[in-house]
Amino acid sequence: MGISFHITSVREGTIFNVMQFLGLEKVTGTLSVRFGRNIPEANIYFVAGNVTTAEFGSIIKDSVLDVLLCQEFAIKEISFSPGRLNQVNEEAMMDGAHLSGMVLNASKDVDKCEARTLVYGLMPMKDRKGNTAESLLQVLHDFKTWEVDLLLVPADRKDKKAPLPECQLLSRALRKGVIAYQTPLVSLKSIRPLSGMLDPLNEKEEKNLRGYLRSLLPHPRATHLSIERFYAFASAIESIAQRRSKEVGDQARRAIQELVQETTRMTDTIGV
Repeated sequence: MGISFHITSVREGTIFNVMQFLGLEKVTGTLSVRFGRNIPEANIYFVAGNVTTAEFGSIIKDSVLDVLLCQEFAIKEISFSPGRLNQVNEEAMMDGAHLSGMVLNASKDVDKCEARTLVYGLMPMKDRKGNTAESLLQVLHDFKTWEVDLLLVPADRKDKKAPLPECQLLSRALRKGVIAYQTPLVSLKSIRPLSGMLDPLNEKEEKNLRGYLRSLLPHPRATHLSIERFYAFASAIESIAQRRSKEVGDQARRAIQELVQETTRMTDTIGV
């Protein structure tokens, strides 16, 4: 009998805990990880508790764990279906490392990844040719169809290091506007002056603002916020500003409007 978990809030370590449980139970079957509607799922195959293959379209083997740990906060559902596979993808066969070792190595990869700051898995994408994708995760899944154009983007000294070559290419292309998110992004650096208008913040205000901003980020390493989520944060800024005085409130409102206008003019590029 299969098991299905619907995820409402994923914390770091969820995937490892699930995989560790399946390993201890020495199960044979397929662990499926779903990110949401219209996004392909990742599949990890267990035999007697050992991970044997892992696939997420073009991403295979240990690299699948890198993707899952990087985008753990985007996971919506995890399910396990017992039973042997009729056909095993030999290209996706793991090298036989212990489960905890594989997850530890993937975790180290994610920690060291410089490209992660721009990788927002669930946001729709577009490129200069007008091609679109439901999400960056879709691009990773179907990477071979995007790779030809991404390889043409010239490298430079600002390139980010990443354990997955796919993410290094995506980060380079995002920075140069060759591929972009369909939703405008607001840099966290540009938000700081807005918070500065409220100084001095009392302890409660500072704690609440920091916590609210953190809850709006797609992952802890994010450097940008989607414009829809920025509106929510800007509303909190404006509310505090209005309590300061009408003058501060008006100043904050004008600054927010200017930032939105500047951001929407730059929908085809993401400056870092």
